[in-house]
Amino acid sequence: MPNQNRIIDDRYEIKAIIGQGGMADVYLAEDLILKREVAVKILREVLAEDPIYVQRFKREASAAATLSNKNIVEIYDVGEENGKYYIVMEYVSGQTLKELIFKRGALHMAEAIDVMKQVAAGVAAAHKCGIIHRDLKPQNILVTNGGIAKIADFGIASVQTVTNVTKADTIMGSLHYLAPEIARGEKATIQSDIYSLGIMFYELLVGQVPFNGESPVNIALKHMREELPSVREINPTIYQSVENIIIKATAKNVENRYQNANLMLEDLKQALDHPNDEKITFISQEDDDTTIVVGNEEFYSQSEIPAAEPVVSEEDKKAKKKKQMKMAAYAGMVAVILFVVGLYVVMANPFAKKEKLVEIPNVVGKTLEEAKAELEKSNLVVSDLISYTVSDEYEENHVVAVNPSSGKEVKEKSEVRLTVSKGKYILIGNYIGKNIDTAKKELDDMGMVVNVIEQESEEAEGTVISQSIDEGQKIVPDAPNKIITLKVSSGLSIKVENYLGMDVFSAKANLESQGFVVTLNVLPAPTAIYQIQNMKINVVEGQSLSAGTVVHKKGEAITLDYYDKKPDLPAEDPDDDDNNGTSNGNNSGGSSNNGQNNNENTTTPGNGQTETPSDKPNTDTPTTGQ
Repeated sequence: MPNQNRIIDDRYEIKAIIGQGGMADVYLAEDLILKREVAVKILREVLAEDPIYVQRFKREASAAATLSNKNIVEIYDVGEENGKYYIVMEYVSGQTLKELIFKRGALHMAEAIDVMKQVAAGVAAAHKCGIIHRDLKPQNILVTNGGIAKIADFGIASVQTVTNVTKADTIMGSLHYLAPEIARGEKATIQSDIYSLGIMFYELLVGQVPFNGESPVNIALKHMREELPSVREINPTIYQSVENIIIKATAKNVENRYQNANLMLEDLKQALDHPNDEKITFISQEDDDTTIVVGNEEFYSQSEIPAAEPVVSEEDKKAKKKKQMKMAAYAGMVAVILFVVGLYVVMANPFAKKEKLVEIPNVVGKTLEEAKAELEKSNLVVSDLISYTVSDEYEENHVVAVNPSSGKEVKEKSEVRLTVSKGKYILIGNYIGKNIDTAKKELDDMGMVVNVIEQESEEAEGTVISQSIDEGQKIVPDAPNKIITLKVSSGLSIKVENYLGMDVFSAKANLESQGFVVTLNVLPAPTAIYQIQNMKINVVEGQSLSAGTVVHKKGEAITLDYYDKKPDLPAEDPDDDDNNGTSNGNNSGGSSNNGQNNNENTTTPGNGQTETPSDKPNTDTPTTGQ
C-alpha cells in the first residue's frame, strides 16, 4: 500500500485510501501537473505477478478509456512504476448507490427512475463500444453530491472484439445481480447486463435484493427458477408500467429480455406517463436439470472461482514432484550455459552497440497532430490511450502534458502518453448592470444557455440586476447543463397618489421615498377676504402630476403648490358705513342692493382697477360687488 504523500511517476501524490476491492486499492491523489484531485487505482502487489490479473487490469483501463459519457467515470491515465500497475481516473465526490440505499432504504419511484435512466444511458454507451460490464451492481455506481450517477469498475468487463481472458469454467460478477445464463456457464451478453439493471431497479424500489439464500448455489437456483417478487405487492403505489420494466429486464429467457439498453432507457423515460398499463407475462421455462457452474463453497464478487481440482494419489504426486525437480535441474544447467555463451559473445564483440537513448522533446502547447509528428520523428511511439482534460491555459486539441515528461531520456521506441486539452474552462463574468442583449450575446458565444427572468427594479428596463452563477466561476466546456439565470429589470410602474389637502412636507417625504424629485412652489397670497379667511397654510393646493398618473422610472419631477403664510385682512374704513358693513359681511341691516350702492360710490377706470375717493389711500381692497 503506498504511503501517504508518496508520488507516483513524478506526478500523482497519494493523499488517502478511499476504497478497496478484490483486485486493487483506490486512493485519493493530487495531479501535480494539472492541479486537480484524482482517484488512483493500484493493482495489489500479490496480483501484479499474475499475467491474468495484469491483463484484466489493463483491459479495465482500455475498456473505460474508450468511453466518453457523463454517466461513466472518466479514465485519465494508466501506467506502471516499479512493477506496480495503476489507473488514474476521475475523482467522484459522493457515495455509492449501495450506500445511498443503505441510508435511505427504498427510493421514491420517480427518484429511482431518474437514477436508472442515468445508469441505463451509461450502459448503452458502453454496449455501443462493444463493452459488456458484467458486474453491474449498486456498489459500482457512484452518485455525486449533485445527483449524477456514474458507472465505475470495468475490472471484469469483456470486450467483444478481443479474446476473453476469463477462464471458461469460472463465473464472474456478483451473484445477487447475476443473470441465469452466466450462472449456467454461458457467455455474457448485452442481455446479461440488462438483467443486472433489472435487479438493481428492483433494489432501488424495494430497498433490498429480490433473492437471498444460505449458499451461493441457493441464490443461483432462485435466479434461474423463481420469478421475482412483485414490487407492486410490496408497494402498491408503484405503477404497473414501472414493474413491467423490471419484468422485461429480468426475464429468464434472453429472447424475452430487452434486446439493448436503449430500449430499456426509452421505457424508463415514458414509465410515468403510463400508470395503467397491463402487466406483461412470459411463459416460464424452468429447467430443473440445469447445471450451475459455481465452484467451492464461496462466491466472491469480482474474483475467479477455480474449477474443482482432480483427485491425485500420493504416488502420482511423488512421481510428479521428482520429474519436476529433474526438469528444474536441466533448465538451470541450460540457463547457466546460455548466460556464459551470451556473456562471451557480448564481451568478444567490440562492435556491440549500446542501447540508444533519446530525449523526449517538449511538445506541450502544440496541437495533437504536431506533437505526434515530432515524437515520431524522435523515434518514439505515441500511445493510443490519450487523456483529455479541461485546461485554463491551452486551447482545445493542444497538448497539456507529456508522460514521461519533456527532457527525460528514454529508450528508442519507448511509448509516450499525451494529455490533451478538450478546451478552456468557461469563465463566468460580471453581467450585472449590462443590457440583457449584450450579456446574452456574450454568454451565447461561450456556449451557455441563458434563462431570463424579469423583475421590477429602479434600474433601467432591460438591465441585468442579478446572476445565478457568480463572477469568476469556471464551467467545464462539455458540461451537460450549462445554464445561467439572469434577472432583468422590467423598469418601474409607480402610480401617483392624490396629495391635495395633505401636509406639504409629509407629501414631499412620501414622494421622495418613491424616487420622485419634488419641488415646492409657494403660491401668491389671495386677495379676496373670503379666500384669506378659508386658506390653509402648508397644505398641498395643487400637484403638477395628477393623481393616477403612472411613471416608469425614478427621478421624475413633480411640483407641489402651497401657501406658506396667511396675509393680514384689509383695514376697515370708519367713514364709510355702507362699505364698512359690506366689508365686514355681517351687517344684518344692510339692504339687498348694498353692493349696487357701493358701486355707485366708485367709478371703474378703463384699466379695470377700482378707484377710491381722493381723500383715502388708493388700495386694491375688493368690494362685495366685485
